[in-house]
Amino acid sequence: MYRHFCLAAPVFALATAAAHAQTGQCTQSPHFAVVVHGGEISQPVRDNGRLAIMQAALVRARGELAAGASSLDVVEEIVRTFEDSGNFNTGKGAIADRAGIVETDAAIMDGNGLRAGGVASMTAVKNPIHAARLVMEKSPHVLMVGDRGQTWLQSVGVDLVPPSYFNNTRKPGANNVEHGTVGAVALDRCGHIAAGTSTGGYDAKIPGRVGDSPLVGDGVYANDAVAGFSATGHGEYFIRFNIAKDVADRMLYGHQTMHDAMQADLKGLLGRFKDGDGALIGIDRNGHVETMWNSVGLFRGFATDTEPPLVAEYEGPTASNP
Repeated sequence: MYRHFCLAAPVFALATAAAHAQTGQCTQSPHFAVVVHGGEISQPVRDNGRLAIMQAALVRARGELAAGASSLDVVEEIVRTFEDSGNFNTGKGAIADRAGIVETDAAIMDGNGLRAGGVASMTAVKNPIHAARLVMEKSPHVLMVGDRGQTWLQSVGVDLVPPSYFNNTRKPGANNVEHGTVGAVALDRCGHIAAGTSTGGYDAKIPGRVGDSPLVGDGVYANDAVAGFSATGHGEYFIRFNIAKDVADRMLYGHQTMHDAMQADLKGLLGRFKDGDGALIGIDRNGHVETMWNSVGLFRGFATDTEPPLVAEYEGPTASNP
C-alpha cells in the first residue's frame, strides 16, 4: 500500500494559484519525496561526476523538504545546480548544435494550479530553468523562444552569459562531451508536486530544433491530483505521443499505477520504435517514486521522508518502498 494523506482539490484559476504561491513553510504532512535524473544512457558511458553531484543535491533537497521548503523551490534549485555544474547536457555543459552554437530548452510546472513556464532556443541564458520559472510567474504566457524571448527575459532579470561560458561550443563536426538532459520532481509537505526539465538537446541537432524538454505534457508535467514527471530521451517521440501527460492520464482516467502507466508508454508504445529510447522519473500524489527507462540505463536518484538519498546509473533501485 502506498502512503495516503489528504490533499486539497487542485486549484485551476491562475489568480488563486498566484495567491497560493509556494513560499514559506509546508508542514501539513510528514511525507515528502524528491527524484532526479541526469539523462538516459543509450550505450555504456563513464560517470563523469554526475552521481556525486546528484547525491549532494538530494541530500540538500531532503533536508529542505523536511524543514518545509516548497516543491517548486526545491526543483528549481536542483536543476540550477545541475545547470551550473557543467557535467550535464544543460546550462554550462549544454552540447552545441551542428553550427557550433549552444541552444538550451527548459520547463517547470507547478502541480498546484497547473501553472507552467518554458523557454526554448536560448543562446545566452545562464540558467534556463530559472528563465522558465520567470515565464510562469511574470508573464501571461507558457513558452518564450529565441532572441526575442531572451530579450524579454533579460528585462525581468535573467542572467545572460557570453558564448565562452559554455563548455561545449565547438566547430561543426567536432565531438561533444557525452552527458545528459536533467530533471527533478518533488512532493512537499503541503502535498504540492513540481517538476522541471532542462537540456541542450542532442548533439549536432539542426539549429532551431526544439525537443520535448520545454513542452508541457511531453518533457515535463505536474498535477497535484495525480503525479509529476520529468522526461529524457529521444524528444521527437515524447512530443508525438505526449508521453508525460499520457502517463498521468493513464493513472487518472485508467486508474493504472504509476509503474504500469510508465511501462505501457516507455516499453509498450515507444518500444515499437527502434530509436524511441527514453526515460521518465515521477512521484505520485501519495509520495511513491518511480524511475523507468527503455534503454541501457538512467542517471537517477531519489529520497523520501523515510529513505535516504540513493543514486544509480545501471543496476540499482528504481522505485521507493511503498
